Amino acid sequence: MRHILIICTLVAVWFALALGAMLTGTIATAAVPKGTRIPANVAIVGSAPGLLILRSDDPNYVRNLYQNGAKLVLPARKKTCLNFQG
Repeated sequence: MRHILIICTLVAVWFALALGAMLTGTIATAAVPKGTRIPANVAIVGSAPGLLILRSDDPNYVRNLYQNGAKLVLPARKKTCLNFQG
């Protein structure tokens, strides 16, 4: 039971950080569910199971993703959310 509480806490913290990054416009690379409509100024730079990895120089691109119907936009690194290298 303790492991579940720890995992849930870590996930909640991650989502809180993602929300904070989204609201301040500091997400450089993002992950969205496959099937999300991608605006023209956003590049698809990779994919992971069920996710597209996106990048844009437009500081408002996360807001534009939500306006285009994205259900969830998460901060990502390079090719996957869990790529901890460089």
